[in-house]
Amino acid sequence: MHMIYQYLKKGRALLLDNNIIRVLNSFSEHFCKILKSRSDPISEIRIRSNKPVVVYISCIPYTVTQEGDVLPADKHSLIRNDCITFSSREIKNAVARICEYSIYKYQSDINNGFVTVCGGHRIGICGTAVINDGRIKTISDISSVNIRIAHEFIGCSRELLKKTGVKSGFLICGVPSSGKTTLLRDIGRTLSVEVPAKVSIVDERGEIAARFAGESSFDTGLCDVYSGYPKNKAIIDAIRTMSPDYIICDELTGDDVQSVRYTLNYGVKMIASLHCDSLESALSNNAVKNLINTKAFEKIVFLDNHYTGKLRQVVAMEDMYAH
Repeated sequence: MHMIYQYLKKGRALLLDNNIIRVLNSFSEHFCKILKSRSDPISEIRIRSNKPVVVYISCIPYTVTQEGDVLPADKHSLIRNDCITFSSREIKNAVARICEYSIYKYQSDINNGFVTVCGGHRIGICGTAVINDGRIKTISDISSVNIRIAHEFIGCSRELLKKTGVKSGFLICGVPSSGKTTLLRDIGRTLSVEVPAKVSIVDERGEIAARFAGESSFDTGLCDVYSGYPKNKAIIDAIRTMSPDYIICDELTGDDVQSVRYTLNYGVKMIASLHCDSLESALSNNAVKNLINTKAFEKIVFLDNHYTGKLRQVVAMEDMYAH
């Protein structure tokens, strides 16, 4: 099946874009130079205080040495004294540079545990929460970051759409970094340009379209993009003002059941993703079951847990209801 997995199997070079290069240079020019030389599909870079940096290439973890060697991240490589590491101070300074030395500008995102930079790349942030009146005021003592690199694969959703049908709403389920967002992006482009249909994208965290200054960093075709909106607000606004045939949304939760029902009432098809690793876990998760029970989705798609963008299973919802 052609999807992201097949694209990666061809071994085509995936050069890091200038936005990720700026992020990596915020940590170290030497580290950036090493990763720039790679043609492998890097999906994540995990940097933990005083621990070896772990780079995920085709979903497999590797460590990086000062000499530029890339080694499987096993118990032997993790204790080598020549692996690249960063101190907590270096991580803190790098995050400040990524935020253009204007932490206040990014404070809301930081409080939610991430910063999305130009190009749709997401920087997860982990540290000590400072609580005020029961809410996170800021995150101090940042101890680790996770750089999730966004890639664009034009046409990667065509085979998936053949399986689901272009007239159906469906859920895409998978673990983090399994390719859900990349597929949603191309689904929006394909439906809006090749069907063509009216498509609204609800891009709450700015990862699907990665809009900056009103322009999308990725090709989203003729979609209308609601960037940074809370999902429930964007869904209602889209239905009221954009009359979409489809609404595309990333990472639904149990709190979104009412919004999903709203689309059903107006005959709008919803295509969305959620974190779920198998049919068995879907059937045992009340939040997932509540979304399924809205009957807003005709099919549920499960991606492979080990290979980015590889389709594992497509289940018709009537089969789910039978359970």
